[in-house]
Amino acid sequence: MIKLSKTGDYALKAICYIADKQELVHIKDISLDQDISEALLRRIIANLEKAHILQTTKGRNGGVALAKKPYQISVYDILEAVGEELGLTDCTKDIYCDKKSECYTTDVMGSLQRGFNSLLKLNTLDKIIKK
Repeated sequence: MIKLSKTGDYALKAICYIADKQELVHIKDISLDQDISEALLRRIIANLEKAHILQTTKGRNGGVALAKKPYQISVYDILEAVGEELGLTDCTKDIYCDKKSECYTTDVMGSLQRGFNSLLKLNTLDKIIKK
């Protein structure tokens, strides 16, 4: 079963908040409005900035904004940027299994994984925030 970590969940909430505001947003405001620890949020934002999803401006009038248009940012991109585990099973996570060639479920799980990844990639911020 796939379950998002707090980091993945918070990353989605924070980036949707930023996308919805359509302007430079202060980290403290995101933290307060979304009930996310500011320290954790800063780590999440650093990862999203490293992945070129967000851009930050430092200083007194600093904040965070999208680095791309909402239609260019998928749920997959966001979750991958924060290190979310997206594999359905060990064999779909490229973990070695000596039974892979004999396994009944390898093909079906691979197909499900490709479908899951496609859905995550098709769901972009513009569809989520509907703006």
